[in-house]
Amino acid sequence: MKNEILCLIGCGWLGKPLANFLSKKNYPVTATATGKTAPESLVDGISYIDFDLTKSQSLPLEIAKADVLIYTIPPLELSVIKNFFDKIPVDKKIIFTSSISVYGKNTGATDETAALDPANTSSPLLLETEVYLKQRFSKLTILRLGGLYGEERHPVYFLAGKKNIKTGEEFLHLAHQDDCIQAINAVIERGQWGEIFNIVSDLRVTKKEYYLAMAAKLSLPIPEYDQTVKDSNPTRISNEKSKNVLGMNYLDPNGFCKPSH
Repeated sequence: MKNEILCLIGCGWLGKPLANFLSKKNYPVTATATGKTAPESLVDGISYIDFDLTKSQSLPLEIAKADVLIYTIPPLELSVIKNFFDKIPVDKKIIFTSSISVYGKNTGATDETAALDPANTSSPLLLETEVYLKQRFSKLTILRLGGLYGEERHPVYFLAGKKNIKTGEEFLHLAHQDDCIQAINAVIERGQWGEIFNIVSDLRVTKKEYYLAMAAKLSLPIPEYDQTVKDSNPTRISNEKSKNVLGMNYLDPNGFCKPSH
């Protein structure tokens, strides 16, 4: 049995397989869910509690007692975030899954040391949340995830057949579900607290190049990109820190294929 007790805040597309993975590595895991998303398919040994961050309520004992909180919920209003995290001791170990969208557009070569511009960020809510959490918690580690894919989830399904898409000249930054799980596990096992890591695959081609090829590979309607949009200095996010410090070995997005049933 591992020493650290984990509480997974959120049990959605990333949270369920993450909880199962960590439990199989003998971590005591509790997962939170709301009544609408009660976590089916959790392995034996994982407990879960019905807890909704959007409702004002006292902190469950399972969360208060956990050594590590892993937060995987999509962006919420800052007031909701504060209402929850203000109840958490400031010395708690926390993993917060953010997004590379906080960097914004046309920032060129970009790593974790880049200054974030509130006027340019694509996710002002996440940026505000990051600022608040970094000010409050000394053992906070932020994982800025790329576009998520894996199993039956892939951005190409959303883009298939769309017209006049304006993001074709941007660089691709994807992260497989398994990459995200491995990164979270590495933070815990290597004790990498108080850090920021970009979690994105190695592949750096334009979105247009990749999604046209992927749509053809999966026999989907081909997306059409606006040919007039040109990025002078497209954002190119580095994953070197995650590879050097966490030992990440990323899956290749070119290997994605249609799931078989």
